[in-house]
Amino acid sequence: MIGRDAHEYQDFLTLHKAQLVHAGIPEQYYRTVFEKIELEKYDSGDYMMMLTDGENWQVQSTSTIDSSDANTIFLVDHCWTFHAEQVKKALRSIPGLAQRMSSLTGVGYPDGDGYESEEETGLEELIEKLSEKIWDLAETYTIQKDTEKLTVCYMMDELGSRIQHSESPNMKMAPFFHITKQFAVTLMWPIEDEIASETVITRDITLGESDPGKRSARLAIFRDHIDLDRDNLRMEEVEKLNPYKLYGRKDQTLPEEVPCDSEHPAFLRMKAASPSDPIKVFTDLKFMADSLSDPIFKVVNSDKDADFISTSSNFDKFKEFYEQRPTKIINQFPNENVVCCKDLLLKVARRCRIDEQDRERSDELIIARLNSPSKTWAEDMHPQWCPVGFDLVNELPVFVRHFLEREEAGLDNSWIIKPWNLSRGRGTYVTSNLAMIVKLAYTSPKVVQKYIENPVLFFRGDIGRVKFDIRYVVLLKSVEPLKLYKYNVFWLRFANQAFALDEFDEYEKHFTVMNYNDATELKQIGDVEFLEMFEQQYPDHSWTEIDQKLCSMIKECFESAVSLPPPRGIAHSAQSRAIYALDMMLKWTGDKTEIVPQLLEVNFNPDNQRACQYHPEFYNHCLKTLLCEDVSGIPVTEIS
Repeated sequence: MIGRDAHEYQDFLTLHKAQLVHAGIPEQYYRTVFEKIELEKYDSGDYMMMLTDGENWQVQSTSTIDSSDANTIFLVDHCWTFHAEQVKKALRSIPGLAQRMSSLTGVGYPDGDGYESEEETGLEELIEKLSEKIWDLAETYTIQKDTEKLTVCYMMDELGSRIQHSESPNMKMAPFFHITKQFAVTLMWPIEDEIASETVITRDITLGESDPGKRSARLAIFRDHIDLDRDNLRMEEVEKLNPYKLYGRKDQTLPEEVPCDSEHPAFLRMKAASPSDPIKVFTDLKFMADSLSDPIFKVVNSDKDADFISTSSNFDKFKEFYEQRPTKIINQFPNENVVCCKDLLLKVARRCRIDEQDRERSDELIIARLNSPSKTWAEDMHPQWCPVGFDLVNELPVFVRHFLEREEAGLDNSWIIKPWNLSRGRGTYVTSNLAMIVKLAYTSPKVVQKYIENPVLFFRGDIGRVKFDIRYVVLLKSVEPLKLYKYNVFWLRFANQAFALDEFDEYEKHFTVMNYNDATELKQIGDVEFLEMFEQQYPDHSWTEIDQKLCSMIKECFESAVSLPPPRGIAHSAQSRAIYALDMMLKWTGDKTEIVPQLLEVNFNPDNQRACQYHPEFYNHCLKTLLCEDVSGIPVTEIS
């Protein structure tokens, strides 16, 4: 090696071999990758050149590329690395970026005069077009940052971006992240034994996707240029993957035989509690511990001493919990992730549209509906309170089919992409760009749901009509029988800009979670004040009726969630209680005569710090409802 110590190469392999193997890079190229990165050697120009006929570009070899030559793996530069929500901001602020992306994508200034017409209005129109077009060529990779995975988007340089697609490619490309140097390149190497001089260089733009449905879904991005086989945009198997065990979801152990609830040691312990023998509570939330003032509770410092354990960590050892600590209760139900994980919540919601006697076959029936030729197949399989949605890990092909059907029908095609397991709007995007959705589908497990284009808005005098959402706290006391309560106080969150179905990258227009960012205004209105203002703004719509619809929706959702045994449903456990936060919106029917609730997500162990701040008795009320028999005088309503 050129002046490089062998130990450095071994260190490189220790850190990066897994990446190289995963990308399918032949071992003969490993040392070359190391050397070229160390030397910053971008030598593809010695073997290839770009050609154009004035409209279309291609890359062609200028000499023979022999796959047996260890030097024929090439670095392709990433000329722009960005986050999905910051595209327009970067195009406006980084000097020369819009011009380079214009040249690379072929999107010119609106008046057609090229770079000589850089008036501000023309530039803004260009940025709008570029923010859509770049997703055709953008690629992604994911890196670990602290405890979360971070999605990084990038554009390859002119040579990399202009390599054409082929079903029989002669090159393969894969992103590579150098851990020590903290930067990424794309690696390109031949997959034919020999590429002759003056051969068009091609690659597979699906990155080697072998699943026919997902392959067609990725190719749909280029539907204007490629003949698309739509017959592949369907689901073939009932369970292509087991979504209940994907991505760290564990089997939960359940006790085989337990006494009936009225004779269960945990029930008897709660029944015997009194101010002189209080329920001992352990929690890892300081604001919860500080707010428990009722004499029926006593906060303790160890879960070993507690009767009720409230933990922020996921719990799955219910069998061992019963065997070793039968008198104790924990703040989680077995398999409650069927409502708390967004992909599984979609399954629960769809199950509501299946007759009760057929629910055991619900997955099979849902597959049949996903493949239905009906023009309303997607709407028919979701209850009115659940926006049409798809699990992008397993259902990407049928989502693309639905998107194309809506596109051809001239219907609104704005969608919201959400990670399976994150809350607070993290990793969430709104877009009408199919390429963006398909590319982000490959970064981490996500769902996509129809964006609510006709929300009920709230008038803020200083701004105008804004989006808002509603948070109900729901208390699950029992599964068999279902005992479900709502806390009678609810919380509201507001957007900070007037709503319009545009500028999807404007966070404060399309999102309502403002309390985790000091740079954004947090508009706070209590529920009592809100009700007065809402009924002034919408005198023809009684909140009492809206609340009844919200409660019916919650009841239907949880009835579906407990209708099947684990892993497809929540299991009963006399040693379980749970507090959930349900985030909901309201939308108009097509003729704007009726208000319909929409369930957005169900949160386990929600952030109730604001609830404690404005309602100091909140946790006293919640825990008394969950742990004590008498709920009289507590501001809760049973909805089961």
